Amino acid sequence: MNKIVRFAAGAFILLPILGTALAATSVDFSHGPWGGGATLDWLRYAWAPLAPAVARSMAVAALVVVLNLALGGVIAWWIARTASPVTRVVSYLVNVPLAVPGIALSVALVGTFPALRPSGFLLVMAHVVLTLPFTLAALVPVLSDDGLKAAEEVAASLGARSVHVVRTITAPACALATAQAASMVFALSFGEFNISFFVNAPAAPTVPFALFDSYSTGRLELASAQTMIFIAFIIPVLMAIVSIQRRARRNDS
Repeated sequence: MNKIVRFAAGAFILLPILGTALAATSVDFSHGPWGGGATLDWLRYAWAPLAPAVARSMAVAALVVVLNLALGGVIAWWIARTASPVTRVVSYLVNVPLAVPGIALSVALVGTFPALRPSGFLLVMAHVVLTLPFTLAALVPVLSDDGLKAAEEVAASLGARSVHVVRTITAPACALATAQAASMVFALSFGEFNISFFVNAPAAPTVPFALFDSYSTGRLELASAQTMIFIAFIIPVLMAIVSIQRRARRNDS
């Protein structure tokens, strides 16, 4: 039964990708798969207009990862090491964006910080707000572990300074969780559409908006080729997430 479920799930995910690949390599997909013959020209044509959006999305995602780890690390430490009603309230508030529609969150941010929109900083802020819950979900359980706290206390009792304890005990213990959070945040930011559509200036589109525009106004073959390029960038990140999760399960066992 498990094999059937896995096969069905795999087919559900892979068949649309296969259909997109067929469209991207067909001369004229309106005549069916590889209608008019097979070609790689659409992939070549797709890269030129998509390249600036890819560079922009990667820069935004990288900055979002850095801010997430810097801000999320501090908040996760505080929540994990401080048992109080305030920390519980903060942990609930941080997760509110997950329950709020993207358009509502976008309108709130644009209405509150309109001056930040042209610079692109509002887009980064919006992505941080959206992805921060995932960073906390990865780091808080590790920092709350009683074994880690005991190891830190032992090191401190032996005369180790706080910086040394963090560098030699806390940071290595959080390495897998940090890598998982960074990979997840990068993937979410790189592929985020709803918030980016409303918050980002149209003159500087990210990859999801560029894909939407291609499917709305361009040929299906060209839009499919751009989608395959997007998938090529995101698959290594998703594979890294799966690899990190498997390693974490092996360590737990």
